[in-house]
Amino acid sequence: MGPIVWQATKWPATEFLTVTQQEHNSMASGIINGYTERQPFSIRYDIEITPDWKVSSFHIQRDGLQPTALKLTSDLNGHWFDKDGNHIEAFDDCTDIDISLTPFTNTLPIRRLDFEPGERKLLHMLYIKLPEFELQKLPQYYTKLEDRLYLYENGDSGFHAELPVDENGVVKDYPGIFTRVY
Repeated sequence: MGPIVWQATKWPATEFLTVTQQEHNSMASGIINGYTERQPFSIRYDIEITPDWKVSSFHIQRDGLQPTALKLTSDLNGHWFDKDGNHIEAFDDCTDIDISLTPFTNTLPIRRLDFEPGERKLLHMLYIKLPEFELQKLPQYYTKLEDRLYLYENGDSGFHAELPVDENGVVKDYPGIFTRVY
């Protein structure tokens, strides 16, 4: 999978993503630069992904006037731990993560799960709202509409979007929010 570039359409931002194969796992690395509500940000994330598309760890850092960093690790069974190894019970049963400023994290459940056409699945997501670094457990639904088209639904807000994906399951366009430019 070559580099991918998304352009945000709802606010000024761009993302450059690479996915590289390591010894056993893959590493997805994104750099997102832009601003929201007159607040500029530069955010880098690294997501370590197992061969069966589970997130084993992620690290997010924000540079700029108020630098912030977050690193969490998973036991791959729905338990998350902070950088000091403390179990965070609030995120139990979350296998996938959803980083608000990137469409890449929508790829995680699409690649990890086997969907039959028309099948709808409930997922408990560890949601990271950026650039604020607000974390919450969030119910989300994914439905396979066609071979390369999925319906995403936020179980709390009711927000939904049809997400076309490429041959690798990576989001091509997130209607009204992101468009893939490379």
